[in-house]
Amino acid sequence: MNFKSILTTILVVALALGLGVGAGYLVRNTGLLGGGGKGVEIVQGDYSAVYAKAGGDIVLYSLSTCPFCHKAKELLDKHNVRYVERVIDKDEAARKEADGLKINSVPVIYIGDQSMRGYDEAKLVELLDKHGKKV
Repeated sequence: MNFKSILTTILVVALALGLGVGAGYLVRNTGLLGGGGKGVEIVQGDYSAVYAKAGGDIVLYSLSTCPFCHKAKELLDKHNVRYVERVIDKDEAARKEADGLKINSVPVIYIGDQSMRGYDEAKLVELLDKHGKKV
């Protein structure tokens, strides 16, 4: 997460508190956290460099406080899918990787030649199935 997105998150939360609106609702609906199928994006690409750097064939970029990241991890764990997690608010190297990949919302999951930005259970299951990770 870069400085600009952190500052934006702080401002959105401050505004939410000032207006008496749930901060989580505003953060989710401004696209700072991927959420519930809304705004989920599947992107094709060659992600071999991501896998080589992370040391796994499924890579999850997350924040330790992100509820959608936790849901993605729960789904992967429930179905015994092996993945490498890169927690960008706890690991400086992971944050630099995320900045280099232009990750500005989480979760981002790399599987094969596709990445999923945001979280939608059905889309994640479909993506896993497509890449031979039967769920």
